[in-house]
Amino acid sequence: MITKKNRHVLFLSTLIALSLACSSVAELSATATPEATATSLPTNTPTTAPTATKKPTSTPRPTETPIPATATPVSMEMPAINTQYEVKVLYASYFAKVFSGGFEYTPLGFGGKFLDIGVVIKNRLPGESVTVVWENVYVIDPNNEAWYPNFGGFYAPQNKDEKFDPATLFIYPEDAMEDITFTDTVYIRGIWATDGAKPAAYLFGFDTSPLIEIVIK
Repeated sequence: MITKKNRHVLFLSTLIALSLACSSVAELSATATPEATATSLPTNTPTTAPTATKKPTSTPRPTETPIPATATPVSMEMPAINTQYEVKVLYASYFAKVFSGGFEYTPLGFGGKFLDIGVVIKNRLPGESVTVVWENVYVIDPNNEAWYPNFGGFYAPQNKDEKFDPATLFIYPEDAMEDITFTDTVYIRGIWATDGAKPAAYLFGFDTSPLIEIVIK
């Protein structure tokens, strides 16, 4: 049982790509206001693109909320339910690149992939507003290390019955202490840099919810 998790931001590296306003991205694309900095990207293909200023990363810190003990993680096909939350993974997949703020990102290291996870979370304590920091949206990798997302976004609909696809959310580099606030329902998209191994099993957790097993084949 893990009672404490360290949040590490993986050092990302970026390739600054000149982007057209109407360009289409085959693998994974999100647009946002251009950022001033990004992490420099080593690449196997020679490039003349200038290197951006290295983006600082947050210092790893322990979470205030213990990772819940789960004898058997919940299957991805089922919701994880406790007294406060109902959490359902809607999709999970690997991607080679991420586009955010006008920059192109790839994971550091040969063969790395981004793990993109979309979830819907329902508050089971109606009328009570919930605030959770991004540090407590995490995956535990096959090495039993917990990480909060490198990129993320969320949407809290005013109508709790509204259906939404989190894969369409704009994504931004996330800081561990930034807040996610909602009352009834929230859709979250989180993206983690991984080594891209297949098959691989990850555990997804949200705040105090039971863990959900995600298997990438």
